[in-house]
Amino acid sequence: MPALIHLVRHAEGLHNLRHNVQIPDAPLSERGFNQAELLGQKFISAHSDSVGAVVSSPLRRSIQTSLAAFRRVLHADQYPANTSVGVRPGVRLVLDPALREFGGGLPCNAGSPVSELMSEFPTLHQLQQLDPDWFDDSGHDPSSAGRIKQDILEQLEQTQADLHENPDRTDIVVVTHDGIIGTLAPGIRIELGQ
Repeated sequence: MPALIHLVRHAEGLHNLRHNVQIPDAPLSERGFNQAELLGQKFISAHSDSVGAVVSSPLRRSIQTSLAAFRRVLHADQYPANTSVGVRPGVRLVLDPALREFGGGLPCNAGSPVSELMSEFPTLHQLQQLDPDWFDDSGHDPSSAGRIKQDILEQLEQTQADLHENPDRTDIVVVTHDGIIGTLAPGIRIELGQ
């Protein structure tokens, strides 16, 4: 069966709710957490047995969306101990800086330093694999969309190749942002938390 790539737009961020792009690395709103959980319930009933990878932007709202929506797919060690969240065996959340939103100098799209993210998500050890300057906006803007699209597609091809060992789990979930979705699939509009 051919692999599917599921494009997911992060759930409602605080910057969306308040119409305030000045909120640095905007987290999810309460409604955003609810959207993410609802997304997970809908998604899991149809696809939980076929997901082999969840790849996310390292912006806070995308990480939060991934952890809330895909807790029935992600490995339990991605969550704090003794919370009964996640599954064993489960997949690891992969963080890909190429999936972050085009910054445009807006604080809501500026990422956070690895140390700050580690303090908020201490069980996501893959944060340590991020370049310390991963959130530097230079070279990550709509004018370089073609190169960014190519980088993302190459990473997805590699992820798909890595999944060949388990032919039942070949789907890839990509949790990203409106600008990146528009770059990957021009003309497609995905609402928040969909």
